[in-house]
Amino acid sequence: MADAVERVSSGAQNKPTPGDRAVGSVRKSGMTDVWSRSGSKYRIRAVVLLAVNVLLFAGAGSFAFWLRSGERLAPAREGYWDLLVQTFGGVGRAEVSLGSLLIGPISVQDVPVLIPIVGLLMAALISIPILVAILYRFWSSLPFIAVVGFLAVMPWLAITLLGSCILASVKPFRTRFRFMSALIGLVPAIVYLVLAWGGTHEIVVGKIDPVDGIKFVAPWVLAIVASAGVFAIVLAIADLVDYRPGAVTPLLAVMFGLPVALFEQHVGRDALYYRLLEKRDQAHFADVDASVDWTRAAQKAWEQHPLPKPSWEATKEIAAEKWLFELAADLGPYQSELTKHQVELSDRCDWFHKNFPDSPFAPNALFIKARAWDQRVDLREFRRTKWIRFYDDFPNAASRDTWRILLENRPQTALGAVAGLKLARLDAREGDVDRAISKLEALIARFDTPPATIASSDEPNSPGSPKSVLDRETPEASLRIPLRRVVLEAHRLHDLLVSNRDPLYGYDPISGSRSATAAQRYGLLDRDPRHDRYVDHLRSIKRQYPKCQIEDNIDLELAIAAPSEAAKIHGLEALLERFHDRDAAPEALLRLGIAYRAAGRARKGDEAFAQLIRRFPESIWARQANDHVGPMRRVTVTRAGL
Repeated sequence: MADAVERVSSGAQNKPTPGDRAVGSVRKSGMTDVWSRSGSKYRIRAVVLLAVNVLLFAGAGSFAFWLRSGERLAPAREGYWDLLVQTFGGVGRAEVSLGSLLIGPISVQDVPVLIPIVGLLMAALISIPILVAILYRFWSSLPFIAVVGFLAVMPWLAITLLGSCILASVKPFRTRFRFMSALIGLVPAIVYLVLAWGGTHEIVVGKIDPVDGIKFVAPWVLAIVASAGVFAIVLAIADLVDYRPGAVTPLLAVMFGLPVALFEQHVGRDALYYRLLEKRDQAHFADVDASVDWTRAAQKAWEQHPLPKPSWEATKEIAAEKWLFELAADLGPYQSELTKHQVELSDRCDWFHKNFPDSPFAPNALFIKARAWDQRVDLREFRRTKWIRFYDDFPNAASRDTWRILLENRPQTALGAVAGLKLARLDAREGDVDRAISKLEALIARFDTPPATIASSDEPNSPGSPKSVLDRETPEASLRIPLRRVVLEAHRLHDLLVSNRDPLYGYDPISGSRSATAAQRYGLLDRDPRHDRYVDHLRSIKRQYPKCQIEDNIDLELAIAAPSEAAKIHGLEALLERFHDRDAAPEALLRLGIAYRAAGRARKGDEAFAQLIRRFPESIWARQANDHVGPMRRVTVTRAGL
């Protein structure tokens, strides 16, 4: 009796449920998938796990957009639909292209660890919709495709995945061998990645070292290989559990979590937000060709002028003067826009420093903030070319505190070198010449190394440059600070201050008089060399301080500002004839040699360089002359006894 009861009980436990019977009938008639079980518990489980998969996938899509823009939710951003249209059209801002994952804000050339991050992320975005279409049927993949299009803002990839899912799961394209169906569905995605690689190659890869070029193809190769691996693992798990719900979820969690973990561990949010800050800095102070707008404004003014109309040339001149006034006026539209950009950038730098105080990019943010306050519009350049260009080598007193913090915390870096030079200029302009000299001497002692070994972020083989394919640049390398030029300017200012304490006027001709009754309150260093009236200002100083110690330096500045090469040569020759043994003579000889060459008088230029090397061999300007002479001519000069 007990045996009979046990047999009955065992038979009841092994009795197939209605859902299992449905699976058996489907196996006989066609393909099995998650929805093949009609039992309520299977359907509920399938719906819940599908919703979980959609949420995890939405996180991956948002992460893909965040990597390109720094914004977590694409639909919440201002101008979202405009961005989506631009992306679909393949034009507009940088974040619209797939290649921007590799180019910016963070480039795989600078941060090679992005290769596995981007590769695994793309593998997840490509493979999961195809697997869902195979295991959950085609219609279930549509929310995942929507995530790629609208949250990751990759509409062309979404369209590609739509075709991939159809090939992988819809008759007559699908096959009974599911892995083969998945690979067939992967083909359109491979074509898409090849096209993305082609666009990246045109923009960046063709212009860099071939070794670095590998970094731009590796993520796409990894994405394809990883997608095939995901197909194999998930389909094997699905077959093992007899296509019950849940095969996709664990691997999707891994494919989403692993890139995020790698990014947090090896890159960091501070790196992304800093690159976005740097990008905004470049956009705010980029050169602008204003010739079209200027010509259009002149044309409109000429057409609206009552009869008799002035000449077209006169109208253009009036339009140019109007633009110059608006560019220069403190309350003009361009200066207001510049100030707005400076304030915005300063606030963003403060936000970055507050949120990431220990970031290696925090000093860079301080540098960008200080440099932003030093930005000015080059009016002479606009008058000459109708381009709006900015410059920052005439420091603003508003940037002093930021430069001071930077010098105190990063004195050994290129950032500290720039800060030291800027502060020295500000100190000298305020009359604290001894303090300025002290800063310049410290800068020169720290950074004035032989040209072959000088460390500069913008020179090859420098400490700021990566040495191998997996190395990363130093944080300040992306700022491309011309350290040799900074050292040269430090020497120039140091020589000016050390050699020109006037026995009669003191440092007044250089720094301006501090006397309340003085007619001339400004000295040489108070005058911006790019100011439209710079020449008039120089002559005013000469009149105020006749026969002052810096008369040779003023004449040098006047010669540099000359409107033509002939006038420049004449001014430099007159200076050297009158002040051949003063501190301005070495630089004057260098500039004379360059001017001779520009005028087509190469022999005279070589003679000027040779004279400079012979008479002032220890001068910083002699080093510059050696660079202009070149190795072969240097040998000739030496043998000639010059």
